Amino acid sequence: MKINIAYLHGRFGPHIMHGRLAKKVNADFFMIDQHKKWNDGEYSKLYLIYAWFYNALAFKKPSKYHLFLVSGPHFSPVIMKFLRLNKRQKVIAHLGDETMYFLYSGYYGKLMTTVLKILLNQYDALLCEGQMAADLAKLNGISKPKIYTTYLGIPKERQDSLLKINPQLENNNLITIASGPKGWREFYKGLDLMINCYSKAFEANKTLSYTIIGEWDKAVQDKLRSKLSLACSKSIRFVGHTNEIEKYLSNSSIYFHTSRGDAFPTVVLEAMASGLIPLVSEWTGSKEVIKPIDKSLIVPLKEDLIVAKLVELCETTLQQKKILSKKMKLASQNFTEEFALNHYQRTFSELKNDLNIEL
Repeated sequence: MKINIAYLHGRFGPHIMHGRLAKKVNADFFMIDQHKKWNDGEYSKLYLIYAWFYNALAFKKPSKYHLFLVSGPHFSPVIMKFLRLNKRQKVIAHLGDETMYFLYSGYYGKLMTTVLKILLNQYDALLCEGQMAADLAKLNGISKPKIYTTYLGIPKERQDSLLKINPQLENNNLITIASGPKGWREFYKGLDLMINCYSKAFEANKTLSYTIIGEWDKAVQDKLRSKLSLACSKSIRFVGHTNEIEKYLSNSSIYFHTSRGDAFPTVVLEAMASGLIPLVSEWTGSKEVIKPIDKSLIVPLKEDLIVAKLVELCETTLQQKKILSKKMKLASQNFTEEFALNHYQRTFSELKNDLNIEL
């Protein structure tokens, strides 16, 4: 008999790959705030609480579903669990964002950290994107839900295209793919940290250049450039949104991604498939793909250590770069969309057994 699954996602739609994962388990899609909007802007705390309860109470025929799969940690599904669901129905969260690291680092402050931990402990299971997020869940004291690890992957047609790229390894061209456009995402993606570290590495080696792909407000760009030398500022390009990512990847040699809690960014895998040498932070989940190849390419969130590694990479011989490039391409091929979808389906089967889902 079919397991009926409701997938609750943000108002602006799910992450493309998250949506495909949900389709793989034949879920029905619903916006998290389909009955009373709150996920499209800034609202007062009182209104948010009202909207959470309203959506929990207005959801039509929740008894139809055995599982509620929630994209991120939201309050409405938990409210619905206590007010409208029976014990056989389960609520699970897919965590593929910054939540676990922000909890761990104290970013949210004491009150919100406490509230979020209580919230997460009300879920029956957590599907954590990448091993880092799963490990952080345990470190954060999320003890009640069962914790599972899931993955993302590159669509085969895109992977085939990326694998054909021959990057310019002889150059010291860095590239980052990350979008804001502003606010906390600048901190989350580590853009401030990467600009600062790049500027110091540039002063040591003026052959460096840096391309940043993704939407960032001009005010953010101007702020980040304000402390740079004129020469360094000229060596940095903010490209914005582009459909020519392959062109920029092929002109680069180093993929720079020292983020603060990025769960399992596929852009790191795509850069590896292109043959670029990745330099990521210890709080970038995709590090688990890089670690077996060269763990020195995973750095702490400390400017001096990041700068030193950037300078070292620029001084690496072309032959050494070619060896690393080949290994990166090879490792990336294990993380296809097909792999991610099949792994997700197997994980769901395991989860259903563990939670004793009764039809």
